[in-house]
Amino acid sequence: MRLLICFLFILGTTSVLADSSNCYSIQNQDQKNYCLAISKNQDSYCYSIRENDSKNLCLAQLKKQKSFCYSIRSNDMKNQCLGLVR
Repeated sequence: MRLLICFLFILGTTSVLADSSNCYSIQNQDQKNYCLAISKNQDSYCYSIRENDSKNLCLAQLKKQKSFCYSIRSNDMKNQCLGLVR
């Protein structure tokens, strides 16, 4: 459940960001790295994410490769990843 809440927060955060400067105020390090990765379009930040499902979601979105989605253990997050990545 905690993972799902974090995931929903991450998705909500990325949709409202205007630039990466907002990411630096995020206290949670994984969420900050996810935010920076998406806003700067740099996968190096994804590799700094400790939680594996979030790391794979980040990489799938940036690299636009569904193969990362299949490494996600949470079925809900995996299906959401597959729906997001084209």
